[in-house]
Amino acid sequence: MTAERVHGLLDALAGVDVWVDGGWGVDALVGRQTRAHGDLDLGVVRPQLDRAVEVLGGLGYELTDARYVEVTVQLTHAEEGHRVDLHPSTPVLGGTEQLDFDGKTYLIPPAVEGWIGGRQVRCMPVSAQRRSHQGYEFRRQDLHDMRLLDELESG
Repeated sequence: MTAERVHGLLDALAGVDVWVDGGWGVDALVGRQTRAHGDLDLGVVRPQLDRAVEVLGGLGYELTDARYVEVTVQLTHAEEGHRVDLHPSTPVLGGTEQLDFDGKTYLIPPAVEGWIGGRQVRCMPVSAQRRSHQGYEFRRQDLHDMRLLDELESG
């Protein structure tokens, strides 16, 4: 997925409370693209999840995995094959609360400023990125992202 595609998706979702998460979210915090991305992870406030799915459906994305709708909803572009993973969370005082696969909730602080392809975007802060990288075996791209998060924290 390209930075231009990310821009187009964010433009289409204008008016929906979303923020960039996952690998693109790490790159947004760094301020430049550091690796290839096959998908786009977006946080979305739970009351607007259906609207986000509807908007993406209008762009050719089909719902491909909603088994864990409380945690993540996966959509895949019917022709191009790239994915958008939506991660719903509930608005609470001080941010949003996201449900994990183990049934526990955790606080996501408010989105921060990041940059993708020279454009400002809302993204998950470093602490929330670290938290979302827990509970599974890391792939090569996850190790890459964690190194970048370490560098951001060490200044």
